[in-house]
Amino acid sequence: MRRRSFIAATPSVAVLSGCLDDSGSGSNGDEDAATERDEPPFDVTTVDAPGSDAGTVTVPAADQIQLINFTRTTCPTSRAFLERVGEAEERLEESVDVGPDGTVHVLSVIDGSAGAQPSEAELADWWAEQDGDWTIGMDESGALVDHYEISSYPTTVAIDGDGDVHWRDEGGTTASNVVRGVETALEAAAESETRDESSG
Repeated sequence: MRRRSFIAATPSVAVLSGCLDDSGSGSNGDEDAATERDEPPFDVTTVDAPGSDAGTVTVPAADQIQLINFTRTTCPTSRAFLERVGEAEERLEESVDVGPDGTVHVLSVIDGSAGAQPSEAELADWWAEQDGDWTIGMDESGALVDHYEISSYPTTVAIDGDGDVHWRDEGGTTASNVVRGVETALEAAAESETRDESSG
């Protein structure tokens, strides 16, 4: 599995204490199957919940920045951090098109192969209880979790259309830092597009 380079977040306040993953997240014991699903794109099963439609989301998505918040329904730190993700989304909406088909897509994901395993209806009810208002889904195979080497919750990444990580935070940070992380990814994508146009 290739490690992706990333720009680490440097929060100006103390980060929250996250929940470590000690359950072999994303691993089903079948090494051959794990090898087959090592590379993107990955499908995340989304549920019908506030701000979220039932279906699938592809990660990465071409020509889109995705802010992916890996969360756990049973992790208090993950639940507390959702408010900051929501605040960041609201701030981003002031300057960019945010949504499943927008320039930026905000997505919270739970590992569907390890840890607490809610049904889609249970996940939707939990999402409503958290006042979530953006896409919520399950990485059913654990492939996405494996690929981005998620070992603690919450972990949040901003990726470009190729799946490269331009910002990463583990344990939670401020909404302002989340916004800056997305802006970093947007700037990198714009620079890449400019280089492509110049070379073409």
